[in-house]
Amino acid sequence: MSIGIAIAVPDGIALAADTQTTWQQTITKAKEKSTGKEFELEQPIVKPVGWSRIARKLFHLDINGVRYTIATAGESQLNLKTMFAVFTSGAKQYEGESTITSVSQYFIDYLKNELASQHSCSIDELRQKPINVCEYILAGYEDQDVAKPVLESHIVFSGTVTIDGKKNDSGHFMKWTNVTQGSRYGSCWIGRTDFITHIVKHNNPQLPQISGQYHLMTLADAVDYTRFLVEFTCDFQRFAVMVPDCGRPIISATLTPEGYNEQVVE
Repeated sequence: MSIGIAIAVPDGIALAADTQTTWQQTITKAKEKSTGKEFELEQPIVKPVGWSRIARKLFHLDINGVRYTIATAGESQLNLKTMFAVFTSGAKQYEGESTITSVSQYFIDYLKNELASQHSCSIDELRQKPINVCEYILAGYEDQDVAKPVLESHIVFSGTVTIDGKKNDSGHFMKWTNVTQGSRYGSCWIGRTDFITHIVKHNNPQLPQISGQYHLMTLADAVDYTRFLVEFTCDFQRFAVMVPDCGRPIISATLTPEGYNEQVVE
């Protein structure tokens, strides 16, 4: 699992993500010790079997001279390629328009093709396959105008997943975009979001709410805010009764029409 967050403010876009990759084994069956009889578990057991640090979950792409930023969660690999490699290869093959709308649709289709290749099936058959989820944030600008930041949060998947309490086998779902909101300034997060939700939407009347006044934030404020929420997730897990699936160091980045900058935060 991963944690990634992006915030659009008047001066630009700030992003942050952890860098730990966890592999997990899902156990659905077990055997009785006395009889050796196999039975199916009511709830699958997810067993972490290993992890590595410094995975590239936050990175930039140059498409037709326009710079975009991607943050990923969910699947760490497709067809024995990291998600960084998948998106980078996809960007090199892109031949469409430079608009973020065209780029967005291209990556949805590209990831569906990667999933179909991994399952050795057609795109239409993905709904019949086991669940694999690729979650990502796409960040960029409309007309390369700093006043028109675009954030989109997507899920591309195989199988049938439950989203907002409803079964979905369409293979794609846009979780959030700031373009349809009342303001271009806002935030989205992907991956292990429970910890951020815990702190942002707490109902303890003795504690103040976390500010959501993104239109009043500077880019420096947004950088600190994204770092804080990702660091909180990693540090909470460090001391929680669980096997951490998010971890430091953190990649912190900014995207403006002038360029992309990132920093590793231990």
